Amino acid sequence: MLTITGACALPASASGAALQETAGTAAVTDTVISDDFYLDEPERKDPFIAGLLSWSWSGLGQFYTQSYTRGSLFLAADIAQKGLLIYGIFYYSDKYSGEDGNIVKWKNISNRDKGIIIGYLFSMLIMKIVCVVDAVNSAEEYNRDIYFPYWKRHNRFRFSIENEDDRINISMSRSFTLL
Repeated sequence: MLTITGACALPASASGAALQETAGTAAVTDTVISDDFYLDEPERKDPFIAGLLSWSWSGLGQFYTQSYTRGSLFLAADIAQKGLLIYGIFYYSDKYSGEDGNIVKWKNISNRDKGIIIGYLFSMLIMKIVCVVDAVNSAEEYNRDIYFPYWKRHNRFRFSIENEDDRINISMSRSFTLL
């Protein structure tokens, strides 16, 4: 939350009064005029945090960057994958366990079923990677489209570096409006 403390317009009778600037508030001698303005400042979304959240639970990074539709799709796909994982565990456990309830051994599983299991695990890994990359891109898109235009409009601070043959030019400027 950004707090801006400013002064209201002075009435015609107070126009000759001296204006004093103290600690970020504007005060007029004999009359104190102070209003607080609150602006909702958009938060910058960190791409690393978005990727980390998506790695921990698919879709969570998209929710963090306020991409709710994509987050919901990744979350639904993750829930479906986990449901298939549970089904596969029970299916292959029943199919390959012996009469005495021995542990399922990899060497006893048929090549077709091994291919299905490896393909499923590989698809889970690919899904996680796609989700993380999408969350990082979503955070960068959020910052580019929502966060930075806000500060470009409100901050008006410019910094540039130019490289020439024999020197480097660095320039900074801060523009502001007078009331």
